Order: sequence, then structure tokens, then C-alpha cells
Amino acid sequence: MLQCTEIIRGFSMALARGKNLVILGRDKPPVHGSISKKRYRRKSEVWKHLDVSPDGERAICNYYLCVQFKQNAKGTEGIRNYLVDNLHTTSTPLKPLGKLHSLKENNIGDAAKGKVESANVKKFSKYSDGQQKVVDPIETTNAAERQQGESSAFIFAEEERRLQDKDVDVASLKEYGRIVSMTFSSEIEAFKFFNDYAKRKGFSVRKSIIVKDKENKTITFRRFYCSRHGFREKKHLEKTNRRRRHKMLTRCGCPVKFCVKLDTKTGMWWVQDFIDRHNHDLAASDATPFLRSHCFINEAQKLEISTKRASGIRNCQIRDYDARCSGGYQNRGYQEKNLYNFSVADEQSRKLEHDADSVLKYFHERKNADPDFFFKYDTKDGCLNRLFWADGQSVVDYAYFGDVVIFDSTYQLNRYNMIVVPFIGCNHHRSTVIFACGIVSGENDETYRWLLEAFLEATFQKRPESVITDGDLAMGKAIKSLLKGTTHRLCSWHMERNAKKYIHDETVRAKFHELVYVCSVEEFEEKWKDFEKEVSGGSPSRQWLQMIYELKESWAAAFLNKKKMLLGMTSSQRSESLNADLHNYINGRMSLCMAVQQFERCLTHKRTKEAEFDCIAFQKEPVLQTLFPDLEESAARSYTPNVFHNVRDELEKVVGLVVDEILNSSMASKYMVSRKEKAKSQYIVCCSSIQDDVDKISCTCAKLECEKIPCRHIFAVLIHMKATCIPRCCICDRWTKHVKSAFPSDREGGTFNVSDHCQRFHELNKAVIPYHYEVAKSTENYLKLMESIEQQKRQYEHVHDKKLAENSVVKQDVKEDVKSLPRIGNPKPVVTKGAPKKNKKRYERIKSATESKRKNKCGRCGQRGHNRQTCQLLTQVSILVC
Repeated sequence: MLQCTEIIRGFSMALARGKNLVILGRDKPPVHGSISKKRYRRKSEVWKHLDVSPDGERAICNYYLCVQFKQNAKGTEGIRNYLVDNLHTTSTPLKPLGKLHSLKENNIGDAAKGKVESANVKKFSKYSDGQQKVVDPIETTNAAERQQGESSAFIFAEEERRLQDKDVDVASLKEYGRIVSMTFSSEIEAFKFFNDYAKRKGFSVRKSIIVKDKENKTITFRRFYCSRHGFREKKHLEKTNRRRRHKMLTRCGCPVKFCVKLDTKTGMWWVQDFIDRHNHDLAASDATPFLRSHCFINEAQKLEISTKRASGIRNCQIRDYDARCSGGYQNRGYQEKNLYNFSVADEQSRKLEHDADSVLKYFHERKNADPDFFFKYDTKDGCLNRLFWADGQSVVDYAYFGDVVIFDSTYQLNRYNMIVVPFIGCNHHRSTVIFACGIVSGENDETYRWLLEAFLEATFQKRPESVITDGDLAMGKAIKSLLKGTTHRLCSWHMERNAKKYIHDETVRAKFHELVYVCSVEEFEEKWKDFEKEVSGGSPSRQWLQMIYELKESWAAAFLNKKKMLLGMTSSQRSESLNADLHNYINGRMSLCMAVQQFERCLTHKRTKEAEFDCIAFQKEPVLQTLFPDLEESAARSYTPNVFHNVRDELEKVVGLVVDEILNSSMASKYMVSRKEKAKSQYIVCCSSIQDDVDKISCTCAKLECEKIPCRHIFAVLIHMKATCIPRCCICDRWTKHVKSAFPSDREGGTFNVSDHCQRFHELNKAVIPYHYEVAKSTENYLKLMESIEQQKRQYEHVHDKKLAENSVVKQDVKEDVKSLPRIGNPKPVVTKGAPKKNKKRYERIKSATESKRKNKCGRCGQRGHNRQTCQLLTQVSILVC
């Protein structure tokens, strides 16, 4: 960068040379070389007379003229007009400006005057053949300068003193010269530079007009303005029928502009015009981040925000995390409004017009990645009506743990109000496992039949031994017709909740609770008669009692404990717990595609917990604490920890049991087990042995058949037989550690299937974060790394076109390599039985068959069908008063 004296020297030399040089008409830009030649403007007389100046001198002259003659707001056009008005226009060369000319005339000696005069003359010499040769006046001027160094030094000192007297900002002068001498590889790079410059100064930038080439339609000129350039149109200010108040004015006619032009030969962009004088106050450094062009979310931040939102992180947490990582809200690059706008736009972009097609496309991609993935759908009037899917790991889990299935419907998990029906079970850790899921529009028996048919098709027609539901009549009909031979148990919690609707006496409800959990059939029949007599109420209560008595084999423990395997489950509590988890991932505003993907997230979370339990089961051992360490150690080796605790509880209850042998033979033995305090409560244990090894064992309490773990009575018999380990017939494979050892488990599914670009981005972050952590410990290493990063960044931006990066759309979803599918309309919003919308005018709740159809009861007369305001008794009283 030139020093102050060098600036004056460049200014004086440029004027001296420009005074006497006449640029004959050039219709093409000069050859690429000096900065001045890159900035050639055909129609500007100023640039023509200063074109031959050395690098940077022309720009310095331009800025100096702006400062000296107060033409800042008019730019180069104003300078050109000023020169035309003040120069002695003759047919020969231009003369210098007035003040500077008088300064030179008063201070330059005779020799200096001779230098100027020699520069004013266009010299010629002749060759030997008689042709004329043009003598370069610049060389003559340089020679004169060398002869009159002292006089020139005097001139430069005088000019520097005069600049200091006028308080010219030399630093701004240097910065201006640096800016106008810059070149850029693209217009995007030019905009980025000008935007960064504006952020340092305290103003915002906006893009303006462009000029394209007529032949190849490429951009050859771009103009950038201060965001306060221009004025608001009068039609917006004079509008009378406004519903909203005016927005505050932001434009005040600021003249600042930055113009760049493309050199078609070199492919570089050069600064054609630059004005940096504002007519308004600039923003402070702490207010600059709130200006429009400086608060935006770049592509990398968009990808990170989308990833965090897909992981369930809220916007306020993302905002605070980014502010902490960047060193403050002002360094974050975006503001809260930008974050929420992007989140809404990202969510709206996923609510596509072809939402159903997106779901099916996602399932086809899953099918390509997982051959065992199964999905099925049904349409109605061209719109998606039913949907069912199960991935390969879910099918494998059903093969191991599909003996008991719980399925229930949940609501408000998508924007169409479609019903989500997950099929779940219990795995070897006694935690919830998901077998499949369905999304349907109706809750009739035909819909549930379709779901069960799809479920059986996905699981190779393997029927569960027991099914637990909430008591929906349509579900019951579908199960009875398709799952013949399967035990259907109604949820005990739903039974007691329905009892509160029809039985208002708490004492009577307590007796109903005993009926649900009583063990003997004879005792159930006796207590039911007494219970039925005590129930008071009208016909709805009687109808409900008759209906549940006909379904007693589906909810009474007296009929369900006869060797019917339910794994100790009496309610659909697991389904209710899963529904609560799903509401943490999914809400009623989500599109169908987003709801499916969020369901996959919940499924992945469940499988990750299973992997954690597997690690605990294989890497840790429980502490033995019973009086029978051999049997306890055998149970610890076989069962998972959660099941082992239940088995150990049964083993601890052996104390106090008495075993009497009533039948003993070489093939089978029978034992009667009872407790000393309760001799009447007796249980028969049958045991058959082969070569002193227990081959088969059973108990009349049927715990081994129902819950698949040995009961206390069986343990008492094994201790009586002096067994040192639990027989193989007492251990069910579904509760053991090694039940799934045959096949590796897929814990992730399709949750983390993202595009290649996103995957590479995450891999790079994962690789450099530990390295950056170590480098940040040392200031010296930190500075070296930052310098290296900046250098690599500049090289990358120079080689690659930023326009490609801006136009590319970052996709968080899976890869798009599936052929186009036939168009299917989005589902129509439906009205469901349960969990209705708050807007009752749009969605009216449909009552189930078990609900009462009572009318409102009047608080004045006690009759039903009206209220206090419409009571006829009130009307009669009013008439009597009148």
C-alpha cells in the first residue's frame, strides 16, 4: 500500500501524464496486465485520460478528486463532468486542474516548467527510411523528474501538508484504493466481500440490477447497493384502505453502491464503480448482526439445524447451543427469527402436496435396503386409506417373542387424524418390542380385518397364542374371525374404567375388582350373583352387566388362568406407555411421511435400549442372596437380569413350604406342596424323569405355562429332589440371554439413512472434533491451524464455483434412487372415536357402543332432556310472578 507521499506522487504524476496524452479511440479493453487496464470503461472520458497510469494510481486519483472537489455522491460521472467543465478543452491535450496547476506554476522552477512543456509536445523522430516514430512522453517525463528531484520533493511535501490541513482520511484513501483494485473469481465472491465490508462498517447490503450477455445469457454486470438506497414507492404510502399499520421506513436514498463487471477474456470480475459515502448513520458493532444481510443461516447451519430438529431438539435449545459455541449471539450468524422461519419452512416443505407418494417412496427405498421389509397399502377414491409396514428386524423379533401380542389404537399423530395401530409385545428383557404398525382411516371391523391379514402376511402366517386389546368391539370381531384358537384378553384397566361409568357406588366397584382377579370358577359364579343384585341403576347398567358377563372368559382371571399363556400381563399398559412415547416424537401437525420417520426414531430408541440391556446381561452378574445358591446361580446363567429377579422372588418364597410325596414311580412322580400356615391351600406338582433327569414338570398353579417361569412349588420339589440346577424343561428360551444369538440384530433400521452429502458432512465433523480439541489447548497451534484453514478455504473457493453450493439443496432424508411411482392422493381427514380434536365444530366425537346415551339432567326439576335455562318450571314461575 502506498504511503502518504507516494499517494501524492501518484496523483501528481497521473495528472501530469493525463494532461498531455490523447488516447486515440480504442474500441476494445486493453491487454490484461495492470489494474488500470482491467478497469477500462469505453464511455468514460475520465478513465481514458487516466488509463495509462501505473497500477492503483488511477483509483487513487479518482478518490482524491472525490475528496478534494466534494463530488462524493456523484461518483465517476460527477468527476467526469467536473473535468469537462474545468479543463481547457482544445484540439490537443488536456490541461491540469486549476488549483493543482497554480500550485505547480508557483513552486516549480524553470527546469520543472521545461519538463512540463516537454511533456506537452508530441515528439516525432524519423527512421532511416523516412517514417516517423512516436516518442513516448512518459519516458521524457521520467527523465525530467530525475533532473528535478528536489523541485518534485518540494511539490510532494507541499501537497502532503495541504492534505493534512484539509483533514483528509488517509486510511480511508488507502482502503478505497485497495478495494477498487480488487478482482474476484465470481459475482458471488464479490457480493461476499462487499457484505463483509458492510458488516465491518455497520450497514446492510442488497442486490440490484444485473446485465446478461445476449448470446450465452451469462451475467456480465452486477450492482450492489446499501440496503437504504432508494425510497419507498408513493402508492404504498398513499394507500387508504390499509388493514395493517405501515412498516417503518428503511430507505433514505443512500448513494452507496458497488458495481462489478466481468472481463470476458480473463473470466475475472473487476470493480467498475464504488461509492462509499452514506447519507445516514451507521449501525454500532453490537447492532450490526441484526441487519438483514448479516443475519442469515448458511447451508452448513441449515444441515445441522435440520439434524438437531430431527433428533427432537427444540429451537430454543438449538439457539442457545449455537450462541455458546460461537462465542455470543452476535457471532452466531443468525437471529431467533431466522431460526424459527427456517424451521417452519423446513416443516412446510415436508408437508408436500404428494404426501402419500412420499411415504410409499420411502418404503420402496427401505425395501431396496432391507429385502425383508414388508409394507402394504390400500386406497379409497384414489386416496390413501390404509397403510401397514414391518421391517426385517421386527419380523425376526416376532419369531422369538410373538407368543403374546398387544395392539391398541392411538390418535392425534398426524395432520389427517388417521389412527395409528402399533403391534407390540414383550421381549426377553421384559421391555416393549414393536412388531409392526398400521395407519388407517377407520375403526370398523373391516379395517381391523385388513390389518390382521397384513400382519399375518408379514409374519408368514404365524398366529400368536394370546392377544390383549382394550375391548373395542370391532377389534374383537376381527380377532375372532381371523385368529381362531388365539386367546383374546380384554384389558383389565379398561374394564375397571368402564365400571366407573355404570357403577357409582365405590363398595360395589370394589367387589367387581375382586371378580376380575379371583382364581376359582365356582367362587366367581357365586360372587357374581351377589354383585349383580347390588348393582343399582337403569337399563344402561343392566345392559353393560349382561354384555361383560357374556365376555367373562376374556377378562376374568378365573377363566384365563387355565394354562393360557399371557406372560403375567393383564392389561394393555405397554401399549398405553408406547402411545405416550410416540406423542413425544409425533404431533398432530406432522405430515404422514414425517410421522412415519418419527415412528422409526421411536423404534430405534427401543432397540437401542435392548442393546444396552444385552450388554448388562452378558457383562455383569447378579449377587447371590438366597438360601439355595446352586439353583440361584443356574438361574443367573440362563435368564436375563430382569427375568432373573422374578425367578429369584419365587425361589425366596420356597421357605415355609412343605412337600409331601403322594406318588412315586420310575417314570412319574406327584408331590403335594402346601404352606404350614395354610394347609388347605394345596398344589400338585407332577414330575417325570428320564435317567434321573427331569424331563417334564408341571404345577396346578399353571405359572410355568402362563408366565414361562418356574413357580415356588416347582422349586420346592426340586429342592426336595436335591437338584443342583434348574431343569431344561423349566427354562423357556424366550427369557434367556442367548435367545437372539443366531442372527445379528439391526438396531438402526432406516432412521440414519441420509444422503451421501449429509453422511460425509457428519463424518468430517466426527473426525476433526477430537483433533480440534487437542489443538485448542495451545494458542500457537490454534493460530497455525486457523491460518492453514483460511488458506485452504481460499483455495477451495477459488477452484470451486460458489454458485453451485448456493443452488444445491441440502436433503436430510434418504437417497433418491427409486423410480417414480403412480400418484396416490393424500388421505382425507377422518373422524375417530377416541381422543377428539378440541375444535368440536369440526370433529364431533363418535360414542362407542358401550357408552351411555344419557341426556342432560336439569338442576331445577331433576328431569333429563333440558337444563336450568330451558326448564318449563322456570317459565311457569315467571308467569305467576307477572
